[in-house]
Amino acid sequence: MKNMIKTLAAAAFGLLLLTGNTFANPIDSKAECKNNSCEKFKVGMYRVKNTVSMNLLMEKQKGERVVIRLMDTKGNMLHEEYVPKYLTKYGRKLNFDEIRDGVYTLEISNDSEKIVKSIYLATNEVREVERTLVGSN
Repeated sequence: MKNMIKTLAAAAFGLLLLTGNTFANPIDSKAECKNNSCEKFKVGMYRVKNTVSMNLLMEKQKGERVVIRLMDTKGNMLHEEYVPKYLTKYGRKLNFDEIRDGVYTLEISNDSEKIVKSIYLATNEVREVERTLVGSN
């Protein structure tokens, strides 16, 4: 009888541990900033004319750690770069020459905030079409 009580107590304790973990609070996510401006950093982006490159410019507070991530639609990280804490201004040219057409996400974030940009890459291929015009009576 004692073994049965010990077994039931252990099972109840194990069940309590499992249910306690499933109802735990989720990890707080970073706040998404609007208008390319967060409290501790600002971002500007523009496309370089007649190319598949973009310039990324950022101003941040000294001592702030910022990370830049480029991801595809599946969430696979294609590029990750940490901006040094001692910099207050930073610029990077993003070259999309060797990347396939599709939708990509650029996330610039610090410990508490993030700016998310969607990049739509589509190559308009121009080529000569061979057609034959046949007329019949």
